[in-house]
Amino acid sequence: MESIARNQLTVAQVQHLEDANQNPLTGKSWPQDHEGILQGRRRLPVYGRYQEILDNYHQSQVMILSSETGSGKSTQVPQLLVYDEYESGLQIACTQPRRLAATELASRVAEEMGVNLGEEVGYKIGGDHNVNQNKKKTRLAYMTEGVLLRQLRSDKLLSAYACVIIDEAHERTVDLDLLLALLKKVISRRKDFKVVIMSATMDTKLFQEYFDNCPLVHFPGLKFEVKTFYTAPEETGPDFVTLAAATVVHIHKNQEPGDILVFLPGENEIEKVCSMVRRNAKDLDVFPLYSSLPSGDQRLALDSSGPNRKCVVSTNIAETSLTIANVVYVIDTGLSRQLVYNPRLRLNMLEVRLISQASAKQRMGRAGRTKNGVCYRLYSKAVYDSMAPSTEPGIHCASIDSVVLNLVASGYRKLIDFDWLDAPHPESLARAAQHLQDWELLKDDGSLTRSGRLASKCPLDPIWYRAIEIGAKFGCSLDILDIALLCSSQKSIFIRPAGYRQAADLARTAFADPLSDHLTLANAFNTYMRVRQLNDQKNRPKIDLERWCTRHFLNMRALEEIDIKRGEMGASLEDTCKITPGRTSITDTTSVRKVLAIAFCTHTAIYRSGDTYRTVHENTPALLSPHSSLVGGNYEWIVYTAFQTSGRRQYLETATAINAEWLVDLPFFQDSRLPTTGDRLLRQENVKRSLDRARARI
Repeated sequence: MESIARNQLTVAQVQHLEDANQNPLTGKSWPQDHEGILQGRRRLPVYGRYQEILDNYHQSQVMILSSETGSGKSTQVPQLLVYDEYESGLQIACTQPRRLAATELASRVAEEMGVNLGEEVGYKIGGDHNVNQNKKKTRLAYMTEGVLLRQLRSDKLLSAYACVIIDEAHERTVDLDLLLALLKKVISRRKDFKVVIMSATMDTKLFQEYFDNCPLVHFPGLKFEVKTFYTAPEETGPDFVTLAAATVVHIHKNQEPGDILVFLPGENEIEKVCSMVRRNAKDLDVFPLYSSLPSGDQRLALDSSGPNRKCVVSTNIAETSLTIANVVYVIDTGLSRQLVYNPRLRLNMLEVRLISQASAKQRMGRAGRTKNGVCYRLYSKAVYDSMAPSTEPGIHCASIDSVVLNLVASGYRKLIDFDWLDAPHPESLARAAQHLQDWELLKDDGSLTRSGRLASKCPLDPIWYRAIEIGAKFGCSLDILDIALLCSSQKSIFIRPAGYRQAADLARTAFADPLSDHLTLANAFNTYMRVRQLNDQKNRPKIDLERWCTRHFLNMRALEEIDIKRGEMGASLEDTCKITPGRTSITDTTSVRKVLAIAFCTHTAIYRSGDTYRTVHENTPALLSPHSSLVGGNYEWIVYTAFQTSGRRQYLETATAINAEWLVDLPFFQDSRLPTTGDRLLRQENVKRSLDRARARI
């Protein structure tokens, strides 16, 4: 390896290294299955384009790789660049939009390179990592986009990396767009740094123009035919769940062998289809797959199932990067559950919408990876033609509070003029700046406060950093940190398996705090930690934690990830942000509720009737979440973590009852800030009356 100069690798040298008796990375003999794996890799379309890829990589700092699905780019290109950059002693980072894809790809590539996962090849995702702490040991790390963004905050030149590979660029997440903009700055400051952007269905012209007409390498995917069938217009209807299940049963009873992959919008639809198929098809192994599913159940879906045909029913988590072996039939409903953020109402609208043509092509590409395949599109050709060509950029349909804070912290004040790949709407920028001012993270002139500078270094959303900082003044910063991590986790610690949801809801009441959903989460987490600590005591019978979690309908993997995160963040907050660690008495819930009232002053609602509230500054009606501990409590004032729609109703998620006395001194609740009509009349006179009564009581 040492004889290969940096950025001068040739295909002949690659093949010589792969054919050698010893693994060049470990100095040990190759594993027994090396030859079979190697021959499979060499049949992939990307392998035949290695020299073209290397030539363009050597001549330019930025390169775009575009290929159809199944070409092998997500696994092979990072391996190629490990060899090319080996002499530099620096790492290769390969980003993925989803955690599951990062871990699965790292595992697969470690196997192909003949190394142990966590040594030369590893992964980094939020709350979990498997890399060697010796930077020169791990040469390739798969990671989520958010993880790399956090590294950019502490090292603006990414000095540990020779190259960053951006995979699945077509998904256009908020993190991706911000990451590309910041990587463009790194390129201008480090001439030895390179970026490779990869996808099967992205708008290559947009990316090329953004990176100064950088070179593009395009090559086809696997040469297996995928036939596509559409439903007739009159057959297309709202009952896509029944149609999807019926199509699975039809394939299983009438078509040649081959596994089935079904794409549905969300967890509820997936569980319904799984149930219907299991009732109507014999000798068919059916597995759900979605992001909140426990990791063990996700593995069942990804691994081979044995002698029976397998059917995986998934969200768009299976749309990219993940390879589910032996899939021959894809059933595409043409729908996904998409998040759209309304900055004016601070409302997250989670809606079932049509996917883009790019996503439809990605889904189709899951079939036919090992043999000819079939894609059944449960919509008409006219519907496909009406779909948007590409996915809407996340920066147009998500909250950008963190984006604005991080850009200001990086020295960019004129955000309208910032070099965006796609600029966010001016109102979104203005609202985000106003939120940061209300949270005392930005000054009126747009510069950062001390709290804002520290918040920009925190991986949590800005509002949660503010809550932790306020918590320190009340002696409960660690309690708030726990709650922040619990609310920010992608996986809920509470699980509601299909067929057991009533039992799961009943089990949750054991942890319920009648005044606070936030404290309900904390109660469940703290109970788990106390049970775990009992196992550390000598002369006590050991408790099977996994069985204990199953009995209490808790997600053990999510709980463990939160414990790891709080260990990392607790030390960081104390060292970097100088926040005094503190924890309240188990009986003192008032301090935590008061902190939440102050920190989430922009997320308040006042009682109307039944379980209906009206948000204070947006003047919008909403219900408490059906799973809230506050249902039926009729508390006058509450704060909430998220405001979102589900179906036709609007819900306040994760709420806590508060006292109006805790709000009256905040600038956000002075008369001049209360919402008015065009005639300057108060939109909600009851808000002012309640605040005035609270002032009188004080």
